[in-house]
Amino acid sequence: MKRPVGVTASAIVAILGSIFALVLAVGATAALFMPTTKPQPANTTPTIIAGALMLVVLAGVGIWTSVGLYRLRPWARTSILVFSGFMAVGSIFVLLGSMAAPLPPDTSVDTRNALHIAMAVFFGIPFLIAVWWLIQFNTQSTKAAFASQDAETGSSRPVSITIIAWLSIFGGVSCVLAILSRQPLFLFGAVFHGWTAGVVYAIYGALSLFIGKGLLDLREEARILGIGWYAFSFLHSAAIAFVPALRERMVDYQRTLTPNDQEVAAIAQSMLPNLIFGLAALLSALAIWFLVRNRAAFGRAESA
Repeated sequence: MKRPVGVTASAIVAILGSIFALVLAVGATAALFMPTTKPQPANTTPTIIAGALMLVVLAGVGIWTSVGLYRLRPWARTSILVFSGFMAVGSIFVLLGSMAAPLPPDTSVDTRNALHIAMAVFFGIPFLIAVWWLIQFNTQSTKAAFASQDAETGSSRPVSITIIAWLSIFGGVSCVLAILSRQPLFLFGAVFHGWTAGVVYAIYGALSLFIGKGLLDLREEARILGIGWYAFSFLHSAAIAFVPALRERMVDYQRTLTPNDQEVAAIAQSMLPNLIFGLAALLSALAIWFLVRNRAAFGRAESA
């Protein structure tokens, strides 16, 4: 079947975005070797390297998906839908966060408005692209184009379960990067450092990867474990958002990472923390709802 124009355009945009991610990764790594007059926190270098590695991985997946789209591979359609969901949610999250983040008190109204417009454009474009992809790859004509006559996808896995699975896998990979960058861990008011944080991150990462792979295989034990895991995430996010003592503990923790007390205080008093943890709780609740709602798909896989 002839490839739709929208699919070809999507493949081109995806490959350009992947190249842009590679450029960012190279730029971030090169910045480590540039002289600076300001002292940097001790964990800055590992964090930048971990972020650059993540960009390289995302770029590789993007290029791989772009080639698959051009060849009308069914797995590429699923890949672009998963990525579109991540990009849409991430763009809105970062956009709202940037709008809610406090600016220095001496910032003029014109500068503030210009920054908000720049943020709206910078993060609004990826959001619109994500919405375009979500619509484009769910049309009947596009679905038919990817349903090649000799390719049996044979997959009864709902798209929502695929997205949750890759979200879990992404979380597991993020834990590995957190270990490599020696990031401390904040959990229900407790702060873990060093090897203790590494052990907890390793447990988190193993669970997330196990759940993600199990959901892709439609294993019932992974669904049950996933419900419990996202319920734990929901409780953690909601507790920080609504329990004042935990919020204050989190602010104290942020002061250990940022030497600027005024900046930390301004962020704590803004709507940004509520936005961050409220969105995290909402996403966890949605994951639980989809895992419960699509339980029949797991039953069909076990009976097959």
